[in-house]
Amino acid sequence: MSAPATTPTTVPAARPLSSALVAGVGLLLAMDVAGAIISLSAGLSPTLLDALGPQARLSAPIPMMIAQVLLVIGATRRHRGVAVPASVLLVIAGVLAFMSGFYDGGYAADLTAGQRVFQIALVTAHLGVGVLAGFRLVRLLRR
Repeated sequence: MSAPATTPTTVPAARPLSSALVAGVGLLLAMDVAGAIISLSAGLSPTLLDALGPQARLSAPIPMMIAQVLLVIGATRRHRGVAVPASVLLVIAGVLAFMSGFYDGGYAADLTAGQRVFQIALVTAHLGVGVLAGFRLVRLLRR
């Protein structure tokens, strides 16, 4: 007697990408909080709110973190009218996170080697989320 034939279950291609986007933004949030704590403990910022503010060197400002959470919620929706603009804005946010260091003095800040490595990892993670959002955007525009 043979085993009954089963049909393979397929996962829509958008699900792994959406999951990766959510995980990427979750990683960014964790890194932002860790960066703020590092800034606070190293004396780079006088308060936690300063470490999460516009002059933050090792984290994104709170408004950016909120925007990323809202945008990833939108970008992972099935409705293209929401997902497309949210994905575009997440791509832009990734690029802006990278570019802002040139304009706000973040890359010229006096940091230890470990702090600089953390800053590079954080900016790289922002760019990575932007790339994932770009892939999501391409997938949305092709369907």
